[in-house]
Amino acid sequence: MDEAERLVGEHYADVLRYCRRHAPAGLAEDAAQETFLRFVRARSRYRERGRARAYLVTIARNVCADMARDRASSWAELPETLPGGGDPGEADDRRDLTSALARLPRAQREALELRYGEGLTVGEVGAALGMSRFAAARALSSALEALRADLDVSTGK
Repeated sequence: MDEAERLVGEHYADVLRYCRRHAPAGLAEDAAQETFLRFVRARSRYRERGRARAYLVTIARNVCADMARDRASSWAELPETLPGGGDPGEADDRRDLTSALARLPRAQREALELRYGEGLTVGEVGAALGMSRFAAARALSSALEALRADLDVSTGK
């Protein structure tokens, strides 16, 4: 098994999950495949330093953005209602969170998605977004502060 096959095996599920959240509807599998194709084409520029996942998420981010531009589509939003007829209060909380996230600057929103949605480390978030680990930590901290303030205001706490 060569390096590309190993990376596909190790990271395909993570890349596909990211693409399902960010690619235009119905194109997640295509986006994941395009991510690995771009990786293979640009393989000579990749240097193994334990950051394969961050590198692949960066490629996936670009693929999804390209697809969204091509299809004039927007990023997927959280569903309005919870599956299984959940508590109506939870649906309100989800709507409040979705609105608060939409008000964040794009870099902060993406940093939160990568850190908490994809489980990347702060260093990997920085690498995926083209910033230092310290800048990523600042973006995450600022985003969380803004969310806390926004959600406290919207819930009246």
